[in-house]
Amino acid sequence: MDLVAFPCAGSGSAGYRGWREALPADWRFAVTCPPGRETSYGQPFATDMTHLADDMAAELCARRADGAGAPLVLFGHSMGGLLAQLVAQRIPVDALVVAACPPPAARASLDDGSRPDHDELRREVAGMLSAVSPMDPGLLAELVDLTTPILAADVELLATYKAPASRLSCDIWALYGDDDSLARLPWAAETTATAHLRVLPGSHFFVQESPAAVIAELRRCLAPVAGGAA
Repeated sequence: MDLVAFPCAGSGSAGYRGWREALPADWRFAVTCPPGRETSYGQPFATDMTHLADDMAAELCARRADGAGAPLVLFGHSMGGLLAQLVAQRIPVDALVVAACPPPAARASLDDGSRPDHDELRREVAGMLSAVSPMDPGLLAELVDLTTPILAADVELLATYKAPASRLSCDIWALYGDDDSLARLPWAAETTATAHLRVLPGSHFFVQESPAAVIAELRRCLAPVAGGAA
């Protein structure tokens, strides 16, 4: 199976540290990386989510052209779930998994248009980095300084998100942390197939806090997909 992950706002491939080694050997795994971070650090950030989804879908199609047509699953954490949904609108996928990400209709009803201030962003970044790996406070402060502008750019990018007008035709699994304040809602309105909901231990960052539990859940829920191509 071909599993492609989309990081949460302010993050990159580090949010999926250790996943490749823990996934089944016959699952191909890749993490998308929006511009302005990691290998593209210093490049301009994406400013339109629709255009970013277009670019990512094109890149994924090009990479898939070299493969053998294995089933394709997209996994998105938080903002990455919305981006994965947009990409799934552009290329055929066999399943979509969204983590800590309410469905678009719920997000629209909760979004009052306000933006977090600098201190709020720094706290979000510190929580995200600490979930990935405990570290020395001095090093954490340096990484917060480096990462906060990335999160700020992603917050502005998220403001350009527009929910798709049409539904997907694949199953959607929505995963939530039991210690997250988000309402645990299924994505039934976003697909003509089946919408599933699972609750796992952890906070909004349970993907980083308990990767083994998330991967175990993926192995269970995606077993029918991994068993054969669409």
